[in-house]
Amino acid sequence: MKKNNTPLALLWSAAGISLLAGLLLTLRSVGDMSRTTEVWHKKANDMQEMNSLRAIAVQHRTLLKHYTGYPAVPTPLGELARTAAPGLNLMTRSTETHPTVPGWTARMVSVGLTDITGDDLGRLLDAATAANPPWALLECTVSAASTAGRLSKAELVFETVERQD
Repeated sequence: MKKNNTPLALLWSAAGISLLAGLLLTLRSVGDMSRTTEVWHKKANDMQEMNSLRAIAVQHRTLLKHYTGYPAVPTPLGELARTAAPGLNLMTRSTETHPTVPGWTARMVSVGLTDITGDDLGRLLDAATAANPPWALLECTVSAASTAGRLSKAELVFETVERQD
């Protein structure tokens, strides 16, 4: 009686086909894995960027809440000058406004001072930066006078914000 090798050959063929299919699926998985890894790295970078933006947004909300507590219109520089250093000769040269974020306007004021002392100028700067909302000094040009302790003139540019109600 002769042995039939057909089932054995069939098993070996099925094993070979399964091995080949397994190798092909493994190669495909390796390719997919590199693309998936790239996608996950991109998502991780996006998440880091979103967290950074969230931190900035929290800072901005905190500042906005802080500034919303200020009066809508800043104290005029002339009034601050009269309070800080009575007799100070402050001349407003120009005033400009431009919108910033919705609901807010930036106000830039250029002023000139003549025949002042350094102490008077310091008191004005202290009063301006302590005002609510504060005035920021953007530019300052001073000229010395021939008299000791005095300034011939000072040109200052301040900026602040106003809330639009």
